[in-house]
Amino acid sequence: MDTTQTPYAQWQFFVENRAAVVAALARGECDAILPAARGFMDGFASFLLKHGVIDLLLRFPDPRSRRSIPAVFFCNSLLYRPLFRLDSLRQIGAVLFRSPYVLRQLGFNARQISSGFYSNAGRTPFDEEAVSDFFAAVPVDSLQTYHQQIASTLVSQFAELRSGGRWAMDTVYFSTPPGPHDQSSHLYKACVLGVWQPDVVWPVLWSFASADVADIAMGKALVDQARTALPAGTIKHLLVDRGFLDGAWFSALWQNGITVTCNLRTDMDAFADLVGLSTMKDAVWQTVAPPDNHRTPPPVRSIALYTDLTSWSACSAPLSGCVIRDTYAESTEYQATIQTGQAANAQAIYAGRGQRWDVEEAFMSLTRYWAFDQLPACRPGVARALVLFAFLAFTLLGPVSYTHLTLPTSSE
Repeated sequence: MDTTQTPYAQWQFFVENRAAVVAALARGECDAILPAARGFMDGFASFLLKHGVIDLLLRFPDPRSRRSIPAVFFCNSLLYRPLFRLDSLRQIGAVLFRSPYVLRQLGFNARQISSGFYSNAGRTPFDEEAVSDFFAAVPVDSLQTYHQQIASTLVSQFAELRSGGRWAMDTVYFSTPPGPHDQSSHLYKACVLGVWQPDVVWPVLWSFASADVADIAMGKALVDQARTALPAGTIKHLLVDRGFLDGAWFSALWQNGITVTCNLRTDMDAFADLVGLSTMKDAVWQTVAPPDNHRTPPPVRSIALYTDLTSWSACSAPLSGCVIRDTYAESTEYQATIQTGQAANAQAIYAGRGQRWDVEEAFMSLTRYWAFDQLPACRPGVARALVLFAFLAFTLLGPVSYTHLTLPTSSE
């Protein structure tokens, strides 16, 4: 080939193939994967140690009577698992435990790396069965209490997790297929409360339940936990969807200094009244950007504000409402969002309505990049632990580490 005519032929392109690398490790074609220079993993491990995250892992509830392997090593392994995008616990040994470099980042010393915790162990430092058996035995109540301690410590320590006071809450499902310990598939539900920052919601508190538990029941319990675990006044504004609609609850939150923004259901009297008001001649509309709803052409979207609403009898808090009108060539469609308190303008309520979607964007990121919603076959305690450490890793990699983590340079 004449490279003078085709200079691009001098380039070599490399494509990542993680499955091929892991398979080569399993065949013994290479002993380990060692980085050429210090990088993010070094900085992240140092960050965890410096800011007391390892100390938090040391407090993880341990139901065992015999504790030959400290629980902190199991916890740290699950915390790093999503960073390496490991689909199953089995891959922990093939990836995390094949590199002395990575093992050192996980906190293992030289003896544990070379010999493990048991003299007759088939894999060092331990195998996936040891991880699975440990988390399977942890009661869900102990896990929830422990997680509240983590949330309290992190929010108190890092201003990024309490700035602004705007929080969003939503539920998300995750599932496990049949496996050797359980021949049935399972569907679980998590209620997540996270701090809102521009374009993203970072999970801080969450709870677990079976898939048939109502959103509102989980939401009330989780906010009660948050008010106990977090510093007073941390949550000033709560963004929720219609699954959490409860007038008496919104009123109680208002009395405790928490504003709520929520969409109304179309079958509610308050929705009908707001839409009726918006059809009157004195309605004042503002045009806003059209929605990205994949309809061509997009509608003309307008919003209008109404205050001092009284048509939702179940809610005794002062209410303001924003009517959203989408005008298409063939039809007009309405939506309505309410906010406890007196809103200054329609944009204030409309902005909160849009910001609530950011928690769903966080779920999409966890699903797309970490396969969060489709876990490997495992027992319920293991499934909950995988989700807990995925949420924790996601948040530690977000507003916390981006602000406080200084990556080492090649000269260090």
